[in-house]
Amino acid sequence: MTLRLAPNHPAAVHLRRLFLAVVTGSFVFLIPWIVYLATSLPSRQEVRQWDVAWVGFDCFLVAAIGMTALWAWLRRRIFIPWAIVTATLLCCDAWFDVVMDWNTSDLYVSLLTACLGELPLAALLFYVARRLIRLSVAEAWAEGHEGEPPRRLSQIGLLGKTEEGIVEEVVEQSVTEVSSNS
Repeated sequence: MTLRLAPNHPAAVHLRRLFLAVVTGSFVFLIPWIVYLATSLPSRQEVRQWDVAWVGFDCFLVAAIGMTALWAWLRRRIFIPWAIVTATLLCCDAWFDVVMDWNTSDLYVSLLTACLGELPLAALLFYVARRLIRLSVAEAWAEGHEGEPPRRLSQIGLLGKTEEGIVEEVVEQSVTEVSSNS
């Protein structure tokens, strides 16, 4: 037996509001933080463990590319978030490579690898992820709705819902799991 909370249940409403407050608060906090960093950080900084930072980042990038490739080979939808994560990491890698090499002789190599390697692969991954999301939505829409799905993803509510969305679904599942474990 599965206990399900209605989206208007007080626990579900509370968790949704908490989630929205944290995400919105993070967004609002980052704006003055960026202004502070832009005005206070030095343009030059000597750091220790530079190699650890870069090798660590590249290890995460390799792991993300590997997981993306694995799920693509296995033709699983979990490929979609891995593709988005990998594409984001590739954009970050290109950005930092170019910015950190700006006044060095390595700038041309960084620009070349960014323009011919990292950014095209990131664009491909974003494109494929978007196409697969659209195909998944069209497939799900065909199972539960009449007519054609909306042309834009932004017109579709989460999980096909118009107002309640995924946050309530996640909250319902979380509260259900907590209730069943008690």
